[in-house]
Amino acid sequence: MVLGLLVIAGIPTTIGVCEALSAQKKQNAAAKEKAKFSMTTDLSLDGGPAVECFCVLADGKLWVDHPDAPAPGHRFAGYYFTYPSEEKHLGLVSTIADDPPMLNWLFVDRETGALRHGGRKDTLEHLIGPWGWSDDETWLTLEGRDGGFVAAEDEETGKWCVFLDRDQHNGGQRRVTDDGEGGGRGLRIPIKLRRKMALGMESRYVRPDEKR
Repeated sequence: MVLGLLVIAGIPTTIGVCEALSAQKKQNAAAKEKAKFSMTTDLSLDGGPAVECFCVLADGKLWVDHPDAPAPGHRFAGYYFTYPSEEKHLGLVSTIADDPPMLNWLFVDRETGALRHGGRKDTLEHLIGPWGWSDDETWLTLEGRDGGFVAAEDEETGKWCVFLDRDQHNGGQRRVTDDGEGGGRGLRIPIKLRRKMALGMESRYVRPDEKR
């Protein structure tokens, strides 16, 4: 009887510890979502070893700044942020300039597949998320997948723009729609988008089961 009473008495303490751990996990995940990171990708233009390149924002699109195909622009410097909609998807924002430090949403153009950035009104009717990170905590994901992104060559400028290939994203064949504005009419190379944490912070400190 005494043992039974001790077990019963210990239940509130156990519940309290579990609730505290759960709350801590949620806090850790929330902090990770708000942690700033840059975006890079590995890209080989000549069939040789891939080069890690920063992704930059310019002219309303996301570009790959490769040493052999420079794409001047503002380096992506952003974090996850809940998009104001009924779905409450986890969106992605980035600064677009150092001064003033304005923020833009990153989204996928539903017509062309191009990754674009802009104010909230620019995102309407387009794909804004949910964004996240992969189970190995290295790559950005969109709709739970880290695949389907391609670097597409703009034959006029020689620069490389980032697209979401819907067929490849869903496990099918490769296809990129020509948007008629450059950044998608030449070669197309599958890529992944890397979440490169700022200040030495690594996403592995939050396990996948701690993510919302």
